[in-house]
Amino acid sequence: MNSKIIDHLTNPTKAKIFFEITLNEQLTAKKLLEKFSDIAQPTMYRHLKAMLNDGIIKVTGQKQIRGAVEKSYSVNNDLVMDIQRIIEENDGNGYLQLFVQYMMGLMGEFKAYSESENIDILNDGSAFTTAPIYATSEEIIEAMTKISEIIQPLMANQQTPERRLHNLCTILTPPKLF
Repeated sequence: MNSKIIDHLTNPTKAKIFFEITLNEQLTAKKLLEKFSDIAQPTMYRHLKAMLNDGIIKVTGQKQIRGAVEKSYSVNNDLVMDIQRIIEENDGNGYLQLFVQYMMGLMGEFKAYSESENIDILNDGSAFTTAPIYATSEEIIEAMTKISEIIQPLMANQQTPERRLHNLCTILTPPKLF
């Protein structure tokens, strides 16, 4: 399991890039920059390089354009297969590792935010909560589907002065074993 995946996906900018590549199957840096005008070109290339070096994405094509080489990026299938393997094999240790990395990434974001000088918890739109529920597997699937339907349009939003980048993270804990 690539231990860097959660570090990348808990970074709001890298998560945007990753999910856009995933949705389109293959994209160039130029197309990503057109889609995300709020990401500076050096930042985009730095993130792509880090994701490439950590095996999150891979180069799937190269085209010579004048004096430069334009690369096309796609999600690394080995990474997806590794996560699928953990789930299919009910690999508890692998699953725990994924979750710990996920939580460490979130804690890093909250730490950086908490230490910033301009923190405004109420107005920045930061929050977390727990809602204990009793539900069947079917009810959980239905609820997660509805949550996904709510989130999808927000993921398509572009940055504006009023819209700032957030990560909306969903955790459904395993059932309590009494």
